[in-house]
Amino acid sequence: MRLALLDIGSTAARLEIVDLDRSRMPRADWSVKARTRLAEHTGPDGSVTELGVEQAVRAVRHCVRAVADKRPDALVAFGTSAVRDAANGAALRQRLSDAAGVRIGVLSPHDEAAVTYHAARRWHGRCGPRLTTVDIGGGTIDVATGTGVRPTDVVSLPFGAARLTRQYLPDDPPRPRHVAELLAAVRGTIPRSLGNFADVDLGHPVALSKVLRQLAVLTESSPGKVARHPDRLSRAKLRPWIPRLAELDQAQRAALPGVSRNRARRILAGAIVAELILRTIGVDELEICPWGLREGLVFRFAEAHGANGGDAFQLMATLFN
Repeated sequence: MRLALLDIGSTAARLEIVDLDRSRMPRADWSVKARTRLAEHTGPDGSVTELGVEQAVRAVRHCVRAVADKRPDALVAFGTSAVRDAANGAALRQRLSDAAGVRIGVLSPHDEAAVTYHAARRWHGRCGPRLTTVDIGGGTIDVATGTGVRPTDVVSLPFGAARLTRQYLPDDPPRPRHVAELLAAVRGTIPRSLGNFADVDLGHPVALSKVLRQLAVLTESSPGKVARHPDRLSRAKLRPWIPRLAELDQAQRAALPGVSRNRARRILAGAIVAELILRTIGVDELEICPWGLREGLVFRFAEAHGANGGDAFQLMATLFN
């Protein structure tokens, strides 16, 4: 079964085709991407502007048209928190569903964290020593831990890098008082919410998001040499970058090693919550895992394909809202 999986995120829509019948680990053998820019077009009230809706619709149409001649057996589409949490999310999902020709599903924050953990668990082996994942998305931050392919403990908080930037850092570069307000907001909640993780052995801690990967490139690079594929994010190396990032505007951050233009605005908020999470749970560094939500969903669909004859849509009905 060749599954086409369409992921509609805050910066881009990405469509991948994966052959679920392969005996090896399923991998995408074709992909296409188009910019949605949903984060840029989400207002202070959480609503996506009409311009943002139209941009996302064009991105989805581009991906669906590109895959037409590939003839996948099924097309499954889902939106991340940029779609799920939009104030006008129901209307946005309908417009995107019309453009895709299939219903756009969404995962709850808890389920999204569990699926992403699943990807990391499969990267490191189906079971074994305890694994703890840290994920900083656009809308949420997630920490999950467990010893099998399903986490035993998950905490998801609405402190994603794009959400915090939109709520607390409206100016570019940010004003010091706005940065202070952001710090006060996350310091008042994250330590309390993640307190249980500070009291247990977290085993192998890993990072899963693009924000964390870009921070790893930034902090591991040196003048004249970019660390393009770092395997670690160190809290000690991250901490001194926070005040430096706070002084820069979007264009200046985008010129830094590893920081993309699309994530330059949110990289400060991402750095602030990453440092606070690591400090709270007592972890000095995270290993960078190359897999995330899309790979976790592929494994869920592959398992369903093997268990019930490949009815991916039946799994979609139980997995997505």
